[in-house]
Amino acid sequence: MMMQVFLDNIVFSIQKAGGVSAYWYELLSGMCNSDLSVGILNARPQSDNIFEKKIDYNDFNCIRESWIPCKYLRYLPLRYPLPAGAVFHGGYLRVSPQKNILNILTVHDFAHERKLASKFPRGLANTMQKAYGIQRADGIICISDSTRKELLHFFPTINPAKVKVIYHGIGNFYQINKQQPVSCSLDIDLGEKFILYVGARRNYKNFSMAVKTMELLPPSFHLVVIGGEPWNKEEISMMKEKIAGRYHIFPTINQADLNILYNYAFCLLYTSAYEGFGLPPGEAMKAGCPVVTTGMTSIPEVVGNAGLMAEKPDPLLFAEKISSLENETFKQQLIARGLKQVQQFTWDKSVLETIDFYKDCWNFKFTT
Repeated sequence: MMMQVFLDNIVFSIQKAGGVSAYWYELLSGMCNSDLSVGILNARPQSDNIFEKKIDYNDFNCIRESWIPCKYLRYLPLRYPLPAGAVFHGGYLRVSPQKNILNILTVHDFAHERKLASKFPRGLANTMQKAYGIQRADGIICISDSTRKELLHFFPTINPAKVKVIYHGIGNFYQINKQQPVSCSLDIDLGEKFILYVGARRNYKNFSMAVKTMELLPPSFHLVVIGGEPWNKEEISMMKEKIAGRYHIFPTINQADLNILYNYAFCLLYTSAYEGFGLPPGEAMKAGCPVVTTGMTSIPEVVGNAGLMAEKPDPLLFAEKISSLENETFKQQLIARGLKQVQQFTWDKSVLETIDFYKDCWNFKFTT
């Protein structure tokens, strides 16, 4: 019996961007460049997902699982029959009901279980689907030790031996030579003193804390906000009221421009109180940008001794830590620590560890 791997790309129909999509794209790219036999389910060649757009599906064995629309299919177990001994790895919480195959599940976080994310009924659908997958998975990948501990807290009957921590890699961010002219397509003065905020803003991400922190800083500081959900009137009103004329919003941005912003920012301010992993702090450190964040959940695993971590999301604590970066010697020490810390997070390593985990789980199920 040969080990064939089937990857479920349904996450690309759920998100237009985001950490789970980034993870799945890197995993998919790595798997397809390995010597494994790989089949892909639920590919969408005309996708509006920023990562799926980069995939040329002509090179792959693509399978249409079902005619059921993806918005419903995402909540259902796999409907397509796989060959005996196949490995099925669901891109977003899905497993196969087949007994003679190997189910691998990646668990990113427990935000819904902690009542930190989507409200009813979507939150309930997520927790039920996750519980179903966790109970039926032969192998479970957690993206941080923090997530692993939560898994064993919420599901104390799960055998810890079938759970493995495999960290994300950090993408192609790097330090640039600031003596050379840079080609940035954004309407921004790179010479101004700006603090970067990257990613989602709702709920536990605590974006309002970033705005309140800016209020406490000298007016020479500007806030640059990248990505995240569509903006609402309340958020815009808050910015106009508290930091009028001191903010820039870029809802979508390419990686080259983001790398430039990381390089020129005074620091990244990451106000999140909860993360399964947390890519932006890693990206920032890789580009030589200091990180001010919280010391909660998985964040200390990512930033190590290289980030300035507040014990809780608090504007006074954040402002104090940002101000400490005015000491140029201290700032350069932090940057050097960050560059060293982030070397452990590569997608090559993540992919190799995932393939090894497939093989270990497969051998345990089918040869012992």
